[in-house]
Amino acid sequence: MKPNFWKLSQGATQFNLDAILDSIKLGYVYVHQDTHAKATSSKSQGENFIDAPIGDYFYLTHGNAGIYALGQFSGPANLFSIHGDGWLDRPFRHIRSSLSIAPYEGPRKWWAPNENSTFTAVPDVEVPMFEEHILKPYFGIALADFGLNGTSHK
Repeated sequence: MKPNFWKLSQGATQFNLDAILDSIKLGYVYVHQDTHAKATSSKSQGENFIDAPIGDYFYLTHGNAGIYALGQFSGPANLFSIHGDGWLDRPFRHIRSSLSIAPYEGPRKWWAPNENSTFTAVPDVEVPMFEEHILKPYFGIALADFGLNGTSHK
């Protein structure tokens, strides 16, 4: 099995800490449909959120203020979100809460909390780096422990 991983940031401007915790409790994550593409990408981050397959994994961050949860999409994007006009939501299965409240200090990547991005895939070649800097320290997960080879489809 080759898992797909995404960074999903619910930013501090739109979401306070209570809203992040409610999101986890309710089992829904949110991205605004007008969230632009990164650099020269032909797809917006909103489109990627809609198109990400059910079963893909993501970690939920609040900008670089904290990494909160690891989840797996359990349903399609809802265009009529409970969060309001222009927002999309998706249901998810909570896998694990973060083990650390330490700020992320790893490399600056589009999928990292220290990068200004909302919904960004972890590329194949960077999955080992993602495992080292996000999965292991924040969730205590090594892909090999789950019989996974550590490469995704992106």
